[in-house]
Amino acid sequence: MASKDNFTAETKIKIRLDASANGCSGMFWRSKPDMNASVSAPDWPRNGAVFLGWKSQEHPGWVKVDHEKGYWMPIEQHGKPVCHFDAK
Repeated sequence: MASKDNFTAETKIKIRLDASANGCSGMFWRSKPDMNASVSAPDWPRNGAVFLGWKSQEHPGWVKVDHEKGYWMPIEQHGKPVCHFDAK
């Protein structure tokens, strides 16, 4: 079955991370679109970090991060947004 996602240079977007509404200083990367798939990597993004990626249609509520390790990030945590698409 073909993927619904179109992860190309043309569909890439800028994303700003801010998990402060949940009392967090940032978010760990995920190895797959699953909240329990946290990756303990030293380059996990802190609040205010801006990175590139794609909103996934195949996995609603997730972004595929443009990272050499193929990481994912949830758009929300506990009903509060952590990925913001108004990145400047």
